[in-house]
This record gives sequence, structure tokens and C-alpha cells, in this order.
Amino acid sequence: MAVVPIIIPFYKEHEKLRQCRAAIAAQTWRECETFVRDNTHDNILYTAAVNEGLAKYCYRPDVDYVVVLNQDAYMDPECVQRLVAFMEATPDCGIACPVQYQHSASTGQKQVTWGGSLRAWPTGVHRCDPFESYRDPFETYWANGACMMIRTRVVREIGQFDANMRFICSDSDFAFTARARGWGVYVVPQALCRHSLGASGSPTNDFINLVKLRDAVYFTEKWLTGGLYRALALEGPELTGPWIRQVLRKYKWNVTAMERKLGEHEPSPADAWPSWLTEMHIPAQEARKKGF
Repeated sequence: MAVVPIIIPFYKEHEKLRQCRAAIAAQTWRECETFVRDNTHDNILYTAAVNEGLAKYCYRPDVDYVVVLNQDAYMDPECVQRLVAFMEATPDCGIACPVQYQHSASTGQKQVTWGGSLRAWPTGVHRCDPFESYRDPFETYWANGACMMIRTRVVREIGQFDANMRFICSDSDFAFTARARGWGVYVVPQALCRHSLGASGSPTNDFINLVKLRDAVYFTEKWLTGGLYRALALEGPELTGPWIRQVLRKYKWNVTAMERKLGEHEPSPADAWPSWLTEMHIPAQEARKKGF
């Protein structure tokens, strides 16, 4: 039984980390090695913390898979074992994710909070179909970084997470890059992880909101507008559709406003900010019009 390192970016919430580590200790896959990157004092944020773990483990010849895990994500006991089994049986799988759930406050029943990814832009939209609808593993557009198993060969081939996105978007960016190189991104319903949510920062935290806005701008220019291509070569504005340009202008305006607010303590219009807590769900029939 080979070791499976588990990389946890940690920030201040010691009780959540305790529960997370207890769930790791209860795994039926006994060879789990936990790497906690404590951001409490220097707060290098999500992407840099994950990359420290990837650099530590992904180039070791005895490590085939690593897990990236939020501090508030608690894997069911057979989660790692079932993800490894699926990876072993599916050689083209570069990233495998469990179904994430939480318990309903009213009924106590499991409710899916992530069962695959739909729209990645401008904010992530999760597939949240009824729990019983998830049976066989299936491909998805991008992986949710709260809990994902990565084949170390993928990291050696495509590199680590893009550090230009410090807090959000780097998980979907990594998945798109892997898919562009021929790797599959899968959801494995037999593997489960309870995600308590709420670790993405307070919506009133100006610093975190600014980081998120910058991440969204970078992701947009990298994947949607041709901005990265133009930075590296020569291209015209015709690559970018008007709707994308409109949203990108809004993001950039928000970045400027937030920078001004943090630097000069000037108020910014509250209704201008994109909501990071919006309902992350669209009807399944709409999502299935094309693709997976």
C-alpha cells in the first residue's frame, strides 16, 4: 500500500483542522501522510500553500497520487481508497474528486454541495442534483479544489497550480490545463466528502475580495479574452466577445475601487461587487445541453 500525501492549506480554524485530521486518521487507506501548510501568520493563501505540498511530494518516485483538501472538508472513511481504486482502473484520469455533501439542517439528510462542475466563469457553478442521482463515475469540466486527488504524473507533466491566481480559480485552471493535455477529470460518486463550506473568506474582508477579483481578472484574460496570448505574442481585440469585455471591465473597475478603498479608505458602491456566495447551481437540463 503506497503512501498518499494529503495537502491541507490551513488558516486559523483549529477545530476544523482537528476534524479534518480525525477523518484522515479514520481512512481505510492506512498509508496517508498529512502535510499541513499553516498560513496563520504569513497567509500565503490557497494556491501557494497547495504548491508547497505538490513540490514536496509530486516528484518522489514512491508517490503516485496526492490529495488536496480544505481544512473544512471531512472525507468519509473509504474516500481515499475508492479514489485510488478508480485512478488505478482509469489510466487517463488525471484528477478524481469525491461527491461533496453537507447535512440538511431540517431533515438531517445528505445534500450534495458539489457533484461535478458546470460553468467556471464568471463564478463557479456546481452541479447539485439529488444525492440518489449519482451512481457511476463521470467526467466533469473542472475539479473542485476543496477535495481532489491528483495523479503526480500530471503535475510532473503540466506543472503546479498557476500562482498568478492566489486564492480562487487555480483549481479550475489546473483542471483545464490537464484536460488540454489529454487527461480526464472525473467525479467518483462512491467516494464522499462532507464539506462544511465557509472557508473561502468572509464576504466583508476587503483584502480577500481584492485577491478574488484579481484572480478572476487573470483567469478571464488567460482563458477567455486572449489577453495572455497578446501578452506573449501579437493579437487584436477581435478574440474577445462583447459580454466578456463587459464583465472584465466590471472586474477591473472593482479591482481599482478596492485598491483605492484599501489605500485611501474611500467607500465603494456595495452593489458593484460580484457575489461570491451566490447559489452555485443551475438546472441539470441546462447544463447537459452539450458536453459531458
